Amino acid sequence: MNKNYKYLFLALAASLALSCAKDSSLSTGEIAKQYLEAWMNEFYPGLTPEKSGIYILEDTPGDGAAWDSSLGYTYAETTIRFISGEISSTCDENLSKQLGTYAKGNYYGPKFFATGESSSYAGVDAILEGMKVGGTRTAIVPSWLTTTSRYSTQDEYIKKSTGTSTLIYTIKLHGQTKDIGTFQKDSIRNYVNRVFSPSVNPSTFDSSIEKDGTFWFITDSSAFAGKTKFARDTMITMNYTGYLLNGQIFDTTDSKKAKDAGIYDSGKSYSPVTVNYSETYSGIGMNGSDSLIDGFKGALSLMYWVGQKGTAIFISDLGYTNSGSGYIIPPYSPLCFELELL
Repeated sequence: MNKNYKYLFLALAASLALSCAKDSSLSTGEIAKQYLEAWMNEFYPGLTPEKSGIYILEDTPGDGAAWDSSLGYTYAETTIRFISGEISSTCDENLSKQLGTYAKGNYYGPKFFATGESSSYAGVDAILEGMKVGGTRTAIVPSWLTTTSRYSTQDEYIKKSTGTSTLIYTIKLHGQTKDIGTFQKDSIRNYVNRVFSPSVNPSTFDSSIEKDGTFWFITDSSAFAGKTKFARDTMITMNYTGYLLNGQIFDTTDSKKAKDAGIYDSGKSYSPVTVNYSETYSGIGMNGSDSLIDGFKGALSLMYWVGQKGTAIFISDLGYTNSGSGYIIPPYSPLCFELELL
């Protein structure tokens, strides 16, 4: 944001705060509406809102499939700004570099997110409505549309609003799916075919998990034929490296790999970790803690000999689910772990 724009915004905000303070009967939504109308008149005079209540600032049409509200998951790149111009979040690598917030270990690119009531903002769904894959749209989402609830009219949104921040979204649409589990399983199968072999088949570590592509464990146990398996109450040290399917490392016990991946933490000890085995996969712990993701524990439960190596690949239900982990692991991400028992 340039300085003149910033000063205008601050002056406008101060003026509106003064006028709204004189009328304490206004609701949060009504005050926000007055703010936005004055702001639009100052910076985008003549621009009228869509029926949904959003203001479309820029729109580059796509040539792919039209966004379908009945499909539950959207794959898109998103940048969010406050109307002051400050960027709240972005998955755009080039923009992050321009802002000086780029980190090599962070994930950049499209991410999946759930849409519809109780999942996404009403304003975000309104932006997506009418878009096609490949298209990019920038729109203002009024604070009363930053809710996961759905109402019939704008008046209802404004009346029931508790939101305080009007946001500017830029969304580039990459795709959609109705079944996020099947999408992940297909992605894993393509990965296994490319990196390992089409002859490899899904596995399981628990009777409740079908061999449907949810979990894969790949190991060569031929060198351990005839050797005794260690007891399941054993403590064993191990090395591991965790990847996204695009090859990006998000965690490792190897300091060189961590530095190369841009995730090195000087406060972390890069050395083998201790695994506490158990009769069941759920009881397996690491460094004294059993708060491990199920896919990781499940893979360890299928390892029986010192010196054994294996690769586990599994969908997000066995990993970091719909939340991901920080800036490194996106929501709904299948994970891959290389494991070695020492």
